[in-house]
Amino acid sequence: MAHVSFGAEPPLLQSKVKGLLVVDLGNGSYAGTATQMNATAIPAQDRGSNFQLRFNQRVGKMMISATAEVEKLMRVRHRGRIPKGYVIEFGFSDKHTPKDGPSAAVACGLMADAIISGNPLDQQFAATGDMTATGEVRPVGGVGAKIRGAMRKNCTVFSVPAGNRSVVEDLYVSHGIEAVAKIQIITVSQFEEAVAISRATKSKEVAQAFADFEMVQKAVLKNSGNAGHPKVREKLKSILKTIPHHESARLIALHGMKRGPKRLSLAGSLQEIDGAANELGAVFKNGSFSSPGFDDPLWESIARLDRLKLAVDVRTKPFLMSFLKVGTFVKLNRERKVLRESEITEFATLVNNIDVERNKLMSNKKIREEMLDE
Repeated sequence: MAHVSFGAEPPLLQSKVKGLLVVDLGNGSYAGTATQMNATAIPAQDRGSNFQLRFNQRVGKMMISATAEVEKLMRVRHRGRIPKGYVIEFGFSDKHTPKDGPSAAVACGLMADAIISGNPLDQQFAATGDMTATGEVRPVGGVGAKIRGAMRKNCTVFSVPAGNRSVVEDLYVSHGIEAVAKIQIITVSQFEEAVAISRATKSKEVAQAFADFEMVQKAVLKNSGNAGHPKVREKLKSILKTIPHHESARLIALHGMKRGPKRLSLAGSLQEIDGAANELGAVFKNGSFSSPGFDDPLWESIARLDRLKLAVDVRTKPFLMSFLKVGTFVKLNRERKVLRESEITEFATLVNNIDVERNKLMSNKKIREEMLDE
């Protein structure tokens, strides 16, 4: 790569990549989407000024802080090749939604790296992740929703932090093999790993691994039983040799051997319980619990909670059961106009027990520490 002298244009003046955003719905769940992010290298007003990364729109403090770490990494990674006198500006195609958090750091790093190195990015690639100045990729929130958002935008490859690996397994447990077969989900722990899978021109080995996965993808989405076919298993073995942290390939391989994950992670269990409980709460709030019929909304909510019994982390099962008991009580008594005093007391006790079980979980030091690690 040629030395970029003071004031010289960088090899690329623009770069773009899919970034992943989430919106907290306020009910324990998130909505995710992939949004176009872009970067443009422009001459600084003061041509003698130092290299700088910045956003061209208002973003929150955490996003600005994460970008400062990206800038430090670029200075170290490309020392002697930094296009001095230039500013790289980042922007989102969606300019009106408030944005904050550190999860755009990897995407910003990839765009800056592309401009400085002259290696454009794969436009079907999407990324999320926080990052340190040393290139360590750190976990972020809302990854499950971001994966679903990437699928809706027809992204074919999505990199997530290695620290969020349990979220990918939770996706398999809660939505089945199709959820991880529709997109190549690859975990990364270092920025260099994200670079290797994000560039438009990839190494021969990575390009072959991606092509092999497309063949596996077609076979598995046609019939999930094909995950155990000898030819599919051979392809998966080859993919994992080249990209050891290819989570989609790993989970499909385990599925083919009937060894796929059976239980949700601790954080995933609590998220699924809260989601099902909020659905139950909505039934109470809108009054639909009082109208039993063929499409009984209360029964559907209870059935969703019941299905979780075999999937949640066993430590969260008492918490799950506290919701299930409330739903069952209402279902059995909803057609009665008057409840006895003892039954009213029983119902109040069941409702109060939800908070009791939640507090037991939240006051458990080991559980809190594990949740922080996840």
